[in-house]
Amino acid sequence: MSKALKVAITTLGCKANQYDSSAIGEALADGGLEIVAFPKRADAYVINTCTVTSKTDYQSRKLIRRARRANPEATVIVTGCYAEVSSEEVGRVEGVDYVLGNPKKDEVLKYILMGRPDGTTDITTIGAEPGVPGGVPITLRARKSSERTRANIKIQDGCDMRCTYCIIPAARGASVSRAPADVAREIDAFVESGYKELVLTGIHLGAYGLDMAEKTNFTFTPTFTTILRLIERRAWPCRFRISSLDPDEVTDEMIEILKSTKSICNHMHLPLQSGSAGVLKRMGRRYTPGTFSGVVERLYKEIPGVSIGTDIIAGFPGETDFEFNETCALVERLPLSYLHVFPYSARSGTPASGYKGRVDPQTIKARCKRLRELDASKRYDFYKGLVGKEATVLVETAKDRESGLPKGKSGNYIPVLLNASESALLRKNTMVNARLTGTDGASMTATVFE
Repeated sequence: MSKALKVAITTLGCKANQYDSSAIGEALADGGLEIVAFPKRADAYVINTCTVTSKTDYQSRKLIRRARRANPEATVIVTGCYAEVSSEEVGRVEGVDYVLGNPKKDEVLKYILMGRPDGTTDITTIGAEPGVPGGVPITLRARKSSERTRANIKIQDGCDMRCTYCIIPAARGASVSRAPADVAREIDAFVESGYKELVLTGIHLGAYGLDMAEKTNFTFTPTFTTILRLIERRAWPCRFRISSLDPDEVTDEMIEILKSTKSICNHMHLPLQSGSAGVLKRMGRRYTPGTFSGVVERLYKEIPGVSIGTDIIAGFPGETDFEFNETCALVERLPLSYLHVFPYSARSGTPASGYKGRVDPQTIKARCKRLRELDASKRYDFYKGLVGKEATVLVETAKDRESGLPKGKSGNYIPVLLNASESALLRKNTMVNARLTGTDGASMTATVFE
């Protein structure tokens, strides 16, 4: 009997991409292939790429070359958003055998079994046009999440927004949602696999259900709160986390659910992108700084211990010092717990890539530095305010590399180092109750209840 082909998969980008890679891995395993860790020597490599910035494009090319060095004879398949929108560029990278756009992710097994093409790169993309269904096949499913302690549940894919800086609608196609019953079945499968935390994710999560309005097989149009109410009703033995919502998508009904929930984490990620009304308008965002402020302040007031994080882009074309300072002032006064900071990266094919007033790289670098200093300050203040409070922590590793202690995440998304006399309590994927005892600004320490 011949040995099973070995395949290594690596992933860049969002939780939706992570979900896709898990589903690809399961399809390959079901097809009789052995999944090994990247970049171990394998018979085939799958690089699931991201293209949200030029940096991720570079990282994708670096991973391709790393795979080829690991085994010069292996089949190298590149898929994902970079492969979708820049297929010719990807095809020119030395060592690539197949370039598969997002709509072909469910055919990776077929291409591996075909073996390497003779001396050419096979480029197979369909082209996921904005507003047109054609992104990742909605039939691509995951039942497990690799070796992660938390699993991503992709309930929606694609995006119908027209943010002027974003290429993702061209990579993922129009918004597509999964039926609530389908979502429930997948949650059942993940719970049966032993997961204690599930992350509700999508490319534009707040658009969940909007595409179902015209489907005749639905007697009502589901919304994202439909999924939240499903979670509350079913009371699965795990906790749920919301990955990201635009601030104008947080409804009164949603807040009422989050105030009383026993299943959904007190953690919200609300992308701001800029605290300047002028920049937000040029970005094509649908809300104002005032909208964002009102939602953040209400969540902080009404949901105990809530952690609220945000994304900010520094150096959008035309961003003046005054507009950047508006962003900093807004962040400083709001009860945010962390920032994800991104330098503006022009994406070919987006309106913003042709805007005048490009900010010079050194100014962008300085603005990112200031925002990251604000991030450190916000984290420290938030963590310090929780010292002495109780937290439920999901253990992610039994021994942290730096501290040697078990480490995990609290419901409100704090990295926590744990002390306990009974180390058996602190196995990976164990949920424990602890009292938070201190912080260095990067994480918190806690003592597990006996």
